[in-house]
Amino acid sequence: MPYRCRTANWRYAGVHLAPDVRTTIVVHCAGRTRSIIGAQMLRSLGVLNPVFALENGTQGWALAGLPLVRGSTQRDTASVAAHADDQAAAARVAERAGVPLLDVRQAQDWLDDAQRTSFVFDIRSAEEFAAGTLAGARHAAGGQLLQATDQYIGVRRSRVLVLDDEAVRAPVVAAGLRCLGFETAVVDGGIHAALRLRSASAFKLPALPELLPAQLAAWVARQAPLLLDLQPSMAFRRQHAAGARWALRPRLHRVVPAPGSGVRAILLLTSDAALAQLAAIDLREAGWSDLHWASIESWLAAGLPMASTAGVPADADAIDYLFFVHDRHEGNLDAARRYLAWETGLIAQCAPDELAVFTPDELRPAHIHI
Repeated sequence: MPYRCRTANWRYAGVHLAPDVRTTIVVHCAGRTRSIIGAQMLRSLGVLNPVFALENGTQGWALAGLPLVRGSTQRDTASVAAHADDQAAAARVAERAGVPLLDVRQAQDWLDDAQRTSFVFDIRSAEEFAAGTLAGARHAAGGQLLQATDQYIGVRRSRVLVLDDEAVRAPVVAAGLRCLGFETAVVDGGIHAALRLRSASAFKLPALPELLPAQLAAWVARQAPLLLDLQPSMAFRRQHAAGARWALRPRLHRVVPAPGSGVRAILLLTSDAALAQLAAIDLREAGWSDLHWASIESWLAAGLPMASTAGVPADADAIDYLFFVHDRHEGNLDAARRYLAWETGLIAQCAPDELAVFTPDELRPAHIHI
């Protein structure tokens, strides 16, 4: 019987759910990456059971013609405290990977170093994070952080501090990041360490005037601005301000004319104020000065006209959307095949210097052969 495991630590979870060491444990996700990570971590932590990752996850299962259960809420709900043996096993995994354990002073030195960027992640569950964490820490589920580092760590050669509250999950996730080439450490005390993180206010973006519903219609009528919609491409297709042009920040230059071309003002439409502010930086550098933003919700509330365009932006322009990804779990087997071919081909796209930072063998105990 499959379970979605949410216990406090992975090693004891294996003992709890499969107390007989002869029981085979199969780890799966929707595709490949997290199941491989999970299976490897269980092995590295010393789980004695045979542990496998299900090749291609639920997509591979479906492609083999086997049925899937959908909408299940079943999960293991047992509360399992971290044991000293589990902490010792996690510490060994971290040590093998070269992950240092920093005291508060050392970790604060990382955070205060003006020459380096440091990210601080609480890798516990979202529910645990919501219940309380270190002020300023960001949440990132451990498996997601290892699978999609580019969505969380946006600065090359940055440092990463990984925190939990039981000294099991953080060392294991930090070991994975270290093997991916990130300078990573854990901190004595985890989320309870007396660290001072810089406030988000230290990174304020330049101000950008916002137009609210009460003033929006009159301003648009008076200024006749160029409307730039910064929504995701598929959201734009579904609904956008009538007459708006769709734009991504990397391609603003393709849709925005040069200043002096007859357009007096630009209105950025998005529900994300930070995105509007970042786009405004680019536009100011291009010579634009009369810039405002409004949320999509404000445009709707102002009663201004909306439109939808099934083919705009064109598929080739919608570089923010992988078409074969989004319905691969809904029975589109061709999409699943394309996705798996794309994922398994990623390593071949890496340059030698990119691959050189990986040290996966640091997670592999000497007595286990995979």
